[in-house]
Amino acid sequence: MHDISQNLVDIEATLNTAMQQLNQGVGGVLFCIDGQGVMQGLLTDGDVRRALLKGVTLDDNVSAAMNRQFVKGDALAPREQSIKLLGPVVRHLPLVNKAGQPVDMVSWSEMWRLPVTIPSLSGNELKYVIDCIDTVWISSQGDYIDKFQDAFAAYHGGGEALSTSSGTTALHLALVALGIGVGDEVIVPNISFGASANVVIHAGAKPVFVDIDPETWTLDVHALEGVLTSRTKAIMPVHLYGHPCDMDPIIAFAKEHGLKVIEDCAEALGAEYKGRKVGLLGDVGCYSFFANKVITTGEGGMVLTEDAELMERMLLYRDHGMSKQRRYWHVVPGYNYRMTNLQAALGLAQMERIEQFLAQRESVVAMYDERLGDLKGIRTPSTATWARNIYWLYSIQVDHEIIGITRDELAGRLQEHGVDTRPVFPPLHDQPAYGGSDLDFPVSREFSERGLSLPTGNTLTIDDTERVCNILCKVIKG
Repeated sequence: MHDISQNLVDIEATLNTAMQQLNQGVGGVLFCIDGQGVMQGLLTDGDVRRALLKGVTLDDNVSAAMNRQFVKGDALAPREQSIKLLGPVVRHLPLVNKAGQPVDMVSWSEMWRLPVTIPSLSGNELKYVIDCIDTVWISSQGDYIDKFQDAFAAYHGGGEALSTSSGTTALHLALVALGIGVGDEVIVPNISFGASANVVIHAGAKPVFVDIDPETWTLDVHALEGVLTSRTKAIMPVHLYGHPCDMDPIIAFAKEHGLKVIEDCAEALGAEYKGRKVGLLGDVGCYSFFANKVITTGEGGMVLTEDAELMERMLLYRDHGMSKQRRYWHVVPGYNYRMTNLQAALGLAQMERIEQFLAQRESVVAMYDERLGDLKGIRTPSTATWARNIYWLYSIQVDHEIIGITRDELAGRLQEHGVDTRPVFPPLHDQPAYGGSDLDFPVSREFSERGLSLPTGNTLTIDDTERVCNILCKVIKG
């Protein structure tokens, strides 16, 4: 139920009072009530404008301008029934009780809802999945597994790809196959999804957090030296929100100290560092195909490497640790981290359209940059000169001191207008799962407090993007 107290205006109030009320952000509509609270009319900016053109003044009563032929709904009826009464003309529907008093409302925004991301499944996805079902190859064996893996490796220009059940299991598989275990430490950026740290713990090692770069929001390469110990065995650069890490100094640092590099590419399929796609820059790249990623298999992941021996170990651990020479003979205590043929069928169809997806994102980003780039109080994401940022999610920074509302308040106002958003990841070091830390991570903290991701997915149209920009500008400018 909505709080409509600010939407109520007495029919004896002046139009000047009503206009001030409309200017306070009440969804552009007032419900005009008499002394008993019974609704007698509806008033919008348009109603006032038309009345003024007919000679009504701002000193006249609300009753002189209100629309008496309004549509209303029953407060006791199912909300779905009330929403059906909305349309191009009826944008706001008051819900009245038995006495005729407005007690709630539904708005056009409840009909229009724009999620942060929606997968595009309009290619060969259904055709390939039906083929799996028709041929009864629905488990973790089948032609689509190899086709998907081959297409993935080919897209990256080399290496060997191995599909997994998720992006998280891809990371864990890489760590285990690299020999990361009890007593070891892995350097992880303080801003990332929790899976980046979880897998280190599951491998028996300890995640050691470092702050992020204030421009790219990825691992701060200058912080590596300060956390290096004799137990450090690996670095996990996370290509956050589609922007690649500055990999040259990371690779150089790793080689100098004998460390492994596991690239977390969950959010960065197609991103490039100095003209090379991420994923083959370190020892192994790990990808996620969750429904909100650049391509999706529902759930699923991939590891990618040019190291043939490492690939053999990952294949062994992925398939229960079973020998390829002797059936049901377990060489190591492995895992079942396999992808199904059904999922791979989806993945292959998605890979066929990946450049289309990335081009769509580029057009959306261009619109966001153009419309929001000069908006005071909003910092748009930047891209380093050496990077191709694929903008997994277009994330802005909100300066509440300038716009007058916090990041969370802005998200709430956008939600009221049908625009879904999501806050950026909170710092890992603050979270109970990782034991907390006395260290200060100022860039991480500021980023997490101000960061807000806007709709960005493969199905987002330019019209939708422009609508998001219009709503955002209107909310901020009041």
